[in-house]
Amino acid sequence: MMLHGFKSSNQDFTFGSWKVTAAKNHIMKSKDIERLADELNMPSLPEMLYGDNVLRIQHTDHYGIEFNAIDALKKVNNMEDTVKVACAQEWQESRAESEHAQEVLRPFDWTFTTDYRGTLLGEELQIKVTNTEERIDIEKLKAREHIMFFEEVLLFEDELHDHGVSMISVKIRVMPSSFFLLQRFFLRVDGVLIRINDTRVYYEDGKDYMLREFSTRENTITELKFLKSEADLEYIERRLKLDFINGASESGSFAKENVTGILENLKSIKAKHSLLRCQVSQITDAQKGSMELIRNRLGTAMELIKHCQQTSHLEVESLAESEQGSAMFLDSTISSITAELKS
Repeated sequence: MMLHGFKSSNQDFTFGSWKVTAAKNHIMKSKDIERLADELNMPSLPEMLYGDNVLRIQHTDHYGIEFNAIDALKKVNNMEDTVKVACAQEWQESRAESEHAQEVLRPFDWTFTTDYRGTLLGEELQIKVTNTEERIDIEKLKAREHIMFFEEVLLFEDELHDHGVSMISVKIRVMPSSFFLLQRFFLRVDGVLIRINDTRVYYEDGKDYMLREFSTRENTITELKFLKSEADLEYIERRLKLDFINGASESGSFAKENVTGILENLKSIKAKHSLLRCQVSQITDAQKGSMELIRNRLGTAMELIKHCQQTSHLEVESLAESEQGSAMFLDSTISSITAELKS
């Protein structure tokens, strides 16, 4: 969050024929955010949006690449809710007092997930993108080298109405031989999933090109918990073996039978754990498929009713209050079950 006494800054650093610009400014004002939401056709935008922040790498011939919040938001899906969780409805309702209230119920990606990879400058004149098998040399980046310039710029952040965090930031470091940029979109939906989209840009002095790589990683909280428990079991097994070796070498007579038995039991536990993980995954997939089938059939039924009304020219009375309550309960129940399956 913006700290008290924050001052805008604009830093430039020259690296050969390249100039790195890092601009950091205040959060956008509410009226500007509402105007931008209209332009992007989105019911809502991140709570902390730094619309004037930018990190730019530009050649003296005016081509290059920059990273900014507005272009990142243009890559957000504004037509479909990609994460179906019960808290999505609560999150939307919390913003119902905005002037976009009539649009709030329209589906859109309320997590603000974006696969933004930067905005090319001078693309039509002097810069082009081609596929390559060459990859960024991570070993070179590990080498100890003086960092002549470093800066990190936050583009936007949202706490998803206290149900997690969605944020994107970009940072750069310049060394004597090269510069390396990392833009990271990070999403955590509490109890549901973690998602990371990374864009990396690397330039080595003397080359006439930059390398840009994009990667995406995602896992459910359930899966991550299984992975952690597997790692814990691996650690316990290694530690027991080490204790057995050390104990045997020191005393010459360690309780070999006890340790061997523990290791055998641990091996059995690991096998059962792996089987359980597989079974849980299969059950989750099956239940998820069932819930999607229910949603699709409900949608088809509603479309059929709508079509019948239009073709028969019948006026159907509005739902009574009790019927509206039942409809809302059904929808919230399906959303809640879907959230439980994912978590």
